[in-house]
Amino acid sequence: MHILHTSIPVRDPKRVAAAIAELVESATYNFLHPGCYFVMLGEPGALIELYRKEIELRPGGQGEPCELLDVDAPARYTGSHTAIRVSADADRVMEIATAHGWRAEVHRRRIFRVIEFWIENEFMLEVFPPDFAAEYLAACKLATSSALQAGSA
Repeated sequence: MHILHTSIPVRDPKRVAAAIAELVESATYNFLHPGCYFVMLGEPGALIELYRKEIELRPGGQGEPCELLDVDAPARYTGSHTAIRVSADADRVMEIATAHGWRAEVHRRRIFRVIEFWIENEFMLEVFPPDFAAEYLAACKLATSSALQAGSA
């Protein structure tokens, strides 16, 4: 399995798309819905969609696709987040956040580090520069092997 894309609700999709494009050394593209954009992540089909925060996805009627509806009072924060691996080093990631006036901090999650990159200071994008990504992947490998051993007991 491989996640192909994710979407992030933001107040200024064009500006956020430009910042993410800078993080991943890509470009921005207009999305199908007015005022929305996406950024390619390097692999075919792998992308991040930037929706206007006022948009909610709702199930369509029976046999109908989902609907994108505007709402009057979007939530400021959300319980979801997205994690990406980038080729930029941690200093560059911090520079990009600072240039946009967004909070970004390095945090340790037990055995790996991550940059909490707060898009518009409301949505958390976990950013993994190369050395952080290596730690994360090693932690995932360790957790997977431990889970497999526990399952065979």
